[in-house]
Amino acid sequence: MVVLSASEALHAAAGLLGGPHIRFVHEVVTTEGAVVRLLGRLAAGGGRRVVVLAPTGAVRDEVTGRFPGPRVRVRLFAVADPWERPTDAERRQARDAFGMPATEAALCLVGGWWPYKDIAVVDNALAWLDRPLHLLVAGAPLNQEVLDRWAALPAVRLHVVPGPASQEQVRAVYAAADAALVARRPGVGKESGLVVDAVRLGVPLLLSDHDPALTVRLTGQDRVQIFPAGGGARLAALLCDLAWAPPPRPAPGTAAVLGVPTAAGQAGFLTRIVTESKEPQ
Repeated sequence: MVVLSASEALHAAAGLLGGPHIRFVHEVVTTEGAVVRLLGRLAAGGGRRVVVLAPTGAVRDEVTGRFPGPRVRVRLFAVADPWERPTDAERRQARDAFGMPATEAALCLVGGWWPYKDIAVVDNALAWLDRPLHLLVAGAPLNQEVLDRWAALPAVRLHVVPGPASQEQVRAVYAAADAALVARRPGVGKESGLVVDAVRLGVPLLLSDHDPALTVRLTGQDRVQIFPAGGGARLAALLCDLAWAPPPRPAPGTAAVLGVPTAAGQAGFLTRIVTESKEPQ
């Protein structure tokens, strides 16, 4: 049983249902009211049958600091299989569908604009562009006022796929792009599914250094260009270079090198965890 939740009380309550339980916790953003805290006290014994999987060390430390009861292990939630990469024919079809010539640079910005996303640094960088750039934006929620401002910039060719976008639409956006942009505010240490998406779909990455652990893992890889979180000038320079010097696409085995499991590998891991949890402690 895999459930997404950060509530210690709900972990314990799930444990009372019988048998081992596994929970992925992406981030800790909730506060527990009086009723939920009471539920946690009543169900405290069930917490021993719950294994919490945190996608990063930062999330693990936050979970164990706030909820010391459950057992916590680090495990990526995202999965990647080599066959998911778009073919060259798919890439050409995607660019044709968006009306983008093969000779013009294209950048994708995927996912809703939540508070931890640094849209302001993207806004600043785009204003400095001095050569054409196709920008594919997909997700929800988005800020229409910002989109209108980007559409009015002389160097930006804006393409918007309003969310919630389907998997087919997201795949087409990545297939059409020469690079993907992930810009977050400093200190965001949760797993980035967007980083994994770029790897599994074979797209180079422009990444802010918001997470020191992630920066260490990706520094030195030619498929990744890292800019300072909040660094609009550096991001603008990377965007200007995208047309004539795009980063190379990640190799097919890059996901495995980064520790991203395949779907089958993830299923096997979860099965082993359940089996281990059933054994007498």
